[in-house]
Amino acid sequence: MSEIKDQRPRFSTSLKGNTSRRGPLSGVRVVDFTENMAGPFGTMILGDQGADVVKVESPSGDVIRHSGSGSHAMASYFANLNRSKRSLSIDLHRPESRPVLASLFDSADVVVHSFRPSAARRLGLDVASVTKGRPHLIHASIVGFGTTGPYAERPVYDHVIQALSGMADFQRANSHDDPHMVRHGVIDKSTGYVLAQSLCAALVQRFATGLGTNLEISMLDVAVSLLWPDAMMDRTALKPELRRPAVALTFRLTPTADGFVSLIVIKQAQWDGLIAGLDMKGVTYEELGTTPSTSSMTPGEILSAARAVIATLTSEEVVRRLSENDVPCAEVLTLDQMIVHPQIIANETLVEYDHPLIGPIRQPRAVPKFTSMSDVELVPAPGLGNDSKEILIELGLNGTTIDELIASGVVVVGRTT
Repeated sequence: MSEIKDQRPRFSTSLKGNTSRRGPLSGVRVVDFTENMAGPFGTMILGDQGADVVKVESPSGDVIRHSGSGSHAMASYFANLNRSKRSLSIDLHRPESRPVLASLFDSADVVVHSFRPSAARRLGLDVASVTKGRPHLIHASIVGFGTTGPYAERPVYDHVIQALSGMADFQRANSHDDPHMVRHGVIDKSTGYVLAQSLCAALVQRFATGLGTNLEISMLDVAVSLLWPDAMMDRTALKPELRRPAVALTFRLTPTADGFVSLIVIKQAQWDGLIAGLDMKGVTYEELGTTPSTSSMTPGEILSAARAVIATLTSEEVVRRLSENDVPCAEVLTLDQMIVHPQIIANETLVEYDHPLIGPIRQPRAVPKFTSMSDVELVPAPGLGNDSKEILIELGLNGTTIDELIASGVVVVGRTT
């Protein structure tokens, strides 16, 4: 029997940009129309792992290019979300951009955007427009609330989702406290991780079947999923036979003589370690399901007694004693202390290098470590339109057409401010 040739499409390899970086996703081209945090964080992960990520921006650029500290040419916020990418700046509202878009889609393995449904349709980025005649293409969209329903067309940021999802309510210290925000983009970044993981799964599926797919990722859905395992454990069983304190209530800090520590005791051995480490004479604990002795105390009683002892000790002393007794604990560090902590240094978590626009910067290395990528350096976030001309040439546009697009302002080249 003659050998049957496998006709399933693999990854795009005809374009220079796809082969310029090593890694498990080398050869994958991602055309990225996302802005702000959620989408760019997810596509940066793909870029860190070797994908050729073409960040498509308007002539004014991603709004976070100049949000917060950095330099006049680029904010650190942008640099922290857009390394390992190339920038193509093009005005999608101009009809002259449509042939360029079609060529980009033809070259892509993945197209991802974060526009509201109606805006995506106007710009020709909806799934029907992007995948027409391209059955192998993977299309992904990030939306705030969903693609249908009463909130589908509303603008949204992480702050808004924290409110609607119940996350802000869950941050109350007690029933009398005000709701609080988690003070970083926890839902944005979680959405980015979901995007990266889902696109990798879609690429595996396409490798097996030759067909692409459409991914719709709602920030609200991500937030609810993120809350559910522990924060919503009391709202999972509709007819529970018993109720116990929620695991999430263990997330509290313990004051010391000079700061705070975080500690958690769950298993019998950890309760024993807590009692021994703090030299709590006469205190015993038997875990649930055993027959407690007459001297056994409840978890609440033991923790109250432990906090009284801890309040008289320095954070360093508490961590030393408890660690020696195998109790999970850590001192509460400031952000500046975290940067120079011995474990951060041992992990080689942070990397310092020169960014061409910002100057010397510090960033976390890509996570996780791939042995095949051990010597790959971080690629700095690009200036606006830095790679426009190179990408247009790769797409097969001739010099005259490229010059006309640039002269008319449809495409921006090498703009940094």
